[in-house]
Amino acid sequence: MSDKQVDFFLDQLADAPIKDERALMEFPFFSLQKRPRTTPFIFDDGTVRIEIQPGPKGIATIWDKDILIYLTSLVNERIEHGTDADRTIQFSAHDFLKITGRGTGKRAYELFLDALLRLRSTNILTNVEAGGERERRGFGWIEDWRVVERTNRNGERVMGAVEVTMNRWMFNAIVKDRRVLTINRDYFRLSKGLERRLYELARKHVGRQPEWYIGVKRLAEKCGSIDTERKFKFRINEISELDTIPDYHMEIVEPSQVSTPFKTKGKQALVRFRPKFDVVDVPVVPNHMDLNVSHATMVKVKHKHPEYDVGYILETWKEWAVSKDQPVKNANSAFTAFAKTYVEANPLY
Repeated sequence: MSDKQVDFFLDQLADAPIKDERALMEFPFFSLQKRPRTTPFIFDDGTVRIEIQPGPKGIATIWDKDILIYLTSLVNERIEHGTDADRTIQFSAHDFLKITGRGTGKRAYELFLDALLRLRSTNILTNVEAGGERERRGFGWIEDWRVVERTNRNGERVMGAVEVTMNRWMFNAIVKDRRVLTINRDYFRLSKGLERRLYELARKHVGRQPEWYIGVKRLAEKCGSIDTERKFKFRINEISELDTIPDYHMEIVEPSQVSTPFKTKGKQALVRFRPKFDVVDVPVVPNHMDLNVSHATMVKVKHKHPEYDVGYILETWKEWAVSKDQPVKNANSAFTAFAKTYVEANPLY
């Protein structure tokens, strides 16, 4: 990729939807601190184990993750338009900085380079499944990167194009599993790491439910927080009062005050997430439409299409059904037929 060739090959997002990878939203892979975190971090819930080892500049932060979100969105956009997707992506540094709400001055570019270095040097050890395979795997967030610099009108050297190669684990999750969710662009405006993490969890778990509950202690674990439980609860209350999370309201409630779909242990406080009224990415299912698919049907569809993310296909079908606003006589049969059509239209190879 020479200086003269740069402009002809660069991917840009423009008005394309912003996508995040589901596992990255589910588990605490990134530091929530802006100052370098240089001590290893381990998350282990008995099923999933994640160990994050820092590089020379510390563990990759949730702001560094913006690069991965941007790459995920570019890859997804290629797939949606029937274009071949590759792990190596070439894009405009200026477009990334603009999309993610950063400045475009010298300091912004320096911080961007630091983010690339942390993503490359942070080492992740995990057994989270991707591409239909469950294995113990170690990797960095990106395999390699390079930047093409140019001289601007003021004679200053600036970044013109960036080339990044994603790791196989994440690429398989996007391309093979189609394990992605649309997120609100206002996510990039959140200035606190904990705000960003809370939005990820709300977007991943609330979906089309009227509400989602989680214990304060469990939430702290899923956020990867290093605060004491008391300090963490204080931060949750603070963010709740400011109501800064896009698309979702959040509040701390006592178990005795609410009815939850699970049994609570002791008197541990709960955090309740609910969609805001202006959520546009979560269509409301009309009362005359029954789109409830049984667990047995989900298992059968997964058995027929083991390499696909059936949960993602289910969400896609519901969005499609709501947009058509036509009666659904049998949700199980309709979803099964839709899944077959979806798989045929979206081959993995």
